[in-house]
Amino acid sequence: MAKAILILSHQLLSMVEPIKHIAEKSGYTCFILSSASERIEKPQWSFDKYSVHVTNSLHLIHADIDQFLTDYGQGIDFVGCISVWDGYRELMAYANQKLGANDISEDVVVRLRDKLAMRTRLREAGLSAVSCQLLNEDIYQSITTPENYFIKPRTGLASMGTFPAKSLTAYSQLDALWASAAADRNYDGVFSADNGFIIEGFISGTECSFEVSVSDGQSDVLAVHEKLDVVQDTWSVLEGACICPPRSLNAEQTEAGKAFLGKVMQTLGVHTGVYHVEMKCDARNRWEIIEINPRIGGAYIVDSTRVHSGACLLETWLRLITGKPAQRGSRHERTTFFRVFFGQSGRTLQRIERNVTEPQVLLDKVLYKPGDRLPRVEREIFLGMALWDITEMAASQQPDFFNQTNDYLKTEYQP
Repeated sequence: MAKAILILSHQLLSMVEPIKHIAEKSGYTCFILSSASERIEKPQWSFDKYSVHVTNSLHLIHADIDQFLTDYGQGIDFVGCISVWDGYRELMAYANQKLGANDISEDVVVRLRDKLAMRTRLREAGLSAVSCQLLNEDIYQSITTPENYFIKPRTGLASMGTFPAKSLTAYSQLDALWASAAADRNYDGVFSADNGFIIEGFISGTECSFEVSVSDGQSDVLAVHEKLDVVQDTWSVLEGACICPPRSLNAEQTEAGKAFLGKVMQTLGVHTGVYHVEMKCDARNRWEIIEINPRIGGAYIVDSTRVHSGACLLETWLRLITGKPAQRGSRHERTTFFRVFFGQSGRTLQRIERNVTEPQVLLDKVLYKPGDRLPRVEREIFLGMALWDITEMAASQQPDFFNQTNDYLKTEYQP
């Protein structure tokens, strides 16, 4: 009986092609269950009609998993399910439980994605000193030092609705913000249930993302990316660039962060999987969790990690799901830098082109073309991204290079 992997795709996207490539290279047949799309006429990945099912809805639900396995499960040995789409992480856990694959439970997924529940559990365990509560109008009106607080959706994604409390001038703005997010059909199903906003103490320090695999409850950090050029847009945070390993932290600080993260994951009941964990290290070398994403990181995190440490996050995750030991490449760690380029909401592109840099770009991707009108939304809009290997570059030369890469993707908009 053929062994197969079920890939969950959101609106014909969600990194299906690289997942499919890795799974097939590992000897598995791939089946894809996707929600419908208003943006894309057909998938940008190779497929045959038998192995792909696209629903009529813009987002998947539990019943879609049940129906798919009923329709396609005969004669197929599904050994696991995988999805990089945040909004489907609970569905992935549900499918893996039905298939007997190795994954965390839906309850653990909810605990990680629910920022109030996650913070409360860490505070109870003495692993966080950050205040956190569900925001309502009485609490908002009682705040006298808004600069000390940060507001974000209790459960969300794409940095939508994440901003300093001082940016909010009236509590009623939250209703309009949530309505705008719920109306964004590209993110259908994510903001449909109003789970509210939380307000927590502002976390200061150097911000990093830890790309970590967990096997039998033991964490292995495969890469640490320091976030550069973090900009606060009106209602979202734009993370413009990352360097790996961090340039602002020493080895002792980074190792302390890894040890802290191991305790956090055990406390939250995480025994397996791959995670993209955002943390900050303050001036007193204390680490705090910002959020824990139960999936791989976006942009060029996967490629940057592969270049840096030789570890493929997707392959590692697939091996964990199917019960095989994770493999890590043995190589000298390299220094990587990538930049993400953002577009202006509702504007139409007149020109978008690349410039040459030294060193030359290792990988790049442009997602729009001249004449495209960008969506009118209150969230980050990715125009493209680029990745460099800067191992041979002196640390003193890095700031000038970072500035140079701001112009790698030149854009002009129609008046």
